[in-house]
Amino acid sequence: MRIPLHIKGEKLWKVCAFIILAIILACCGEEIASVDQPSTAKVGSTVPITVNINIPTQGDGGPDYLIFGFLVPKGWQTSKNATITYSGPRGSGNMTLIPTTTLAKNGGGLNWPDYMKKTFGIGANLIDDMEWVAYQSDKSFTHGGNETITGKLNIQIKVGADNNNTLVKLGYCISDTGNGFTSNEFGTYYSVKLMTDCFELTGGTGDMVDFCNPQLTTVNPPKSLDNDFVTLTFDGTVAATQLSGAQNVYLCATAYTNDGKTVTVCEQTDKTRMVQLPAGSKKYQITFWPKSFFGVTDAQTIVKMEYFINSADGATKVGYGNTSSPFVYTFKCT
Repeated sequence: MRIPLHIKGEKLWKVCAFIILAIILACCGEEIASVDQPSTAKVGSTVPITVNINIPTQGDGGPDYLIFGFLVPKGWQTSKNATITYSGPRGSGNMTLIPTTTLAKNGGGLNWPDYMKKTFGIGANLIDDMEWVAYQSDKSFTHGGNETITGKLNIQIKVGADNNNTLVKLGYCISDTGNGFTSNEFGTYYSVKLMTDCFELTGGTGDMVDFCNPQLTTVNPPKSLDNDFVTLTFDGTVAATQLSGAQNVYLCATAYTNDGKTVTVCEQTDKTRMVQLPAGSKKYQITFWPKSFFGVTDAQTIVKMEYFINSADGATKVGYGNTSSPFVYTFKCT
């Protein structure tokens, strides 16, 4: 049975700024009715979020525990920086982190965070540097007849532990220990999704991390050290640039080291050539080992890289946001 999803809120400070994932189950249909949350915040501030839930039930059941999933950037270290309580006519209590050793109901051997990611992915975010953080109520609940259990999840989260300015679509889901994310005989999950505007985090000193909007370049993995292999992609499908239609493009990059030195590699050779993969896709890639690519010593550490994408003759370059400013990538592991 489907339960309508009603969204309420003020223009700037209420819901419709985030992903809402409401899980509607066949036997015990959990529903996220609304989310009250600011649309912007400062790095390091504590943000209050209220998730209003309904649990329409059919027949007698339980006892079950409420499961809550929160989709957030990994760099926020949410498991260390958030507290969640619940309240309602049935009482109040705490939501506690679920150990990663706990297997999810109907999860096929997965724990709850992995089960959530398998089911919902990273929502509408474009960079896979997100995580589901899973919580469970400290008290179980039973139900009888066709009652609807109502309540609120009250979140206090300190945002931006990685000190990055961020644009991101946060996500929410609920379930219970008796069902998990149950599907019907056709393999269709009883779920409702609402995709809305991005949450903006400002005031940080780190890189801007934009999970919401397609980027001209991406570095994978999103967080790495100078001793890791990285793959840099230039996506010519995002916007028309001065390199549109080019068969070959080249990386032009400058490394900044911990001892105050700079090393620039800007040449049109096989070392810097970005390969169009697949052919004709207008997406160009290069995989390299930064320490070797820039020729730094073992005693030096590359802390930051600035770079452009250049034409075959070196006369034309594309930078951040299709401007003359360089793209910036900071090497860090968290």
